[in-house]
Amino acid sequence: MIQITDMDGRRHYLHPDAIARVTEAGPNWHRIRAYVRTFDGKTIEAQESAEEISGAVSTARKEAAHG
Repeated sequence: MIQITDMDGRRHYLHPDAIARVTEAGPNWHRIRAYVRTFDGKTIEAQESAEEISGAVSTARKEAAHG
């Protein structure tokens, strides 16, 4: 699982395979740094950058493969 924080400060825990797409937002628009689209059609406006989320997904997948 990875943790994503939405613009209201709520934490969301997602399985890496639930994420369909991560898009970088504009320059720090209301604390939104990335948009995370899940395979069930929901979008989370995340405080983390797309690069941070991508890194967390990669790390979680490596840990799952070795664990």
